[in-house]
Amino acid sequence: MKRNKEEEEDEDPSMTQELQKQTQAHYDQYPFIEGGPNRIAWWREYLRDFLPDSSLRDRLVVDIGSGIGEIARGLADRGARMVCVDVSRQSLARCREINPEADIYHGTALSLPFMDNTFDCLICIGVLHHTPDCRKGFREASRVLAPGGIFVLFLYNWWNVYNAIYHAFKPVRTLMPLERVPRFVVRLLQPFAKKHLGQPLDDWQLRRLLGDKLWTPQASFHSIRQIRRWGMEEGLTMTGYKRFYLGYANVMKLVKNGAAENGGHRRVRVRCARWGQGPMTRNEATYACTCGHSYLLKEGIWGCMPE
Repeated sequence: MKRNKEEEEDEDPSMTQELQKQTQAHYDQYPFIEGGPNRIAWWREYLRDFLPDSSLRDRLVVDIGSGIGEIARGLADRGARMVCVDVSRQSLARCREINPEADIYHGTALSLPFMDNTFDCLICIGVLHHTPDCRKGFREASRVLAPGGIFVLFLYNWWNVYNAIYHAFKPVRTLMPLERVPRFVVRLLQPFAKKHLGQPLDDWQLRRLLGDKLWTPQASFHSIRQIRRWGMEEGLTMTGYKRFYLGYANVMKLVKNGAAENGGHRRVRVRCARWGQGPMTRNEATYACTCGHSYLLKEGIWGCMPE
């Protein structure tokens, strides 16, 4: 497999907003699968090696790209105070039902609506590789994490055959919309679903899984070495990683340099997307900035997408 440009330098920052709009529309139409109690329990246990109970209990934790919020639910069950962010309002509506106690924000990973050093822990599972600029998303995540905080990151692995398959599949994605893929093709994913997720999926869920793996508008692939370098550039140290199922992704743990705050009880601090500053003042239904810009709470979701 040919070594790609991203192994030597950051990804091209000229990715357009159009790609992000396509990604948002894709996941509004085809949200990631909902595995229910099995998936919640699986991730709850899997993440213990990265986030032990002592690092979660009563800590402020943000899930960037939370989707419907099943992974966040598992962390909340272990005592975390969860904040969920996603680009898809469709997914967030379900996240609101699964995580009634969480703060939920409609936002993009490339311009998070939070102040620097806001969170004790941060997870970003299977998200940044679907953004137009993974490097920028990594920088934003690092910015909002407090010193001593833990960053758990799941990214597609550059050194895996899935990299070649995704890029070779581009002509098929271009010629055939996901809704037109025959049912028998969709059902070919069932053995993968049973093995990977530990449960069968119905046809609609299988189509959503296919949409995430092969029809998603954007997928980038990254090496451990690259993410370790990004971490060094942003003041984070990689302390461990695991290969995910069949090696198609890596789950990595990074810790932000500096001393963790002892005995503190962090609160969500929101910044203005217009000016990139804050914190904004909050009441029951509004975050307001002195510049006149505001975010509104609607149906349990804070509207924080940048203008």
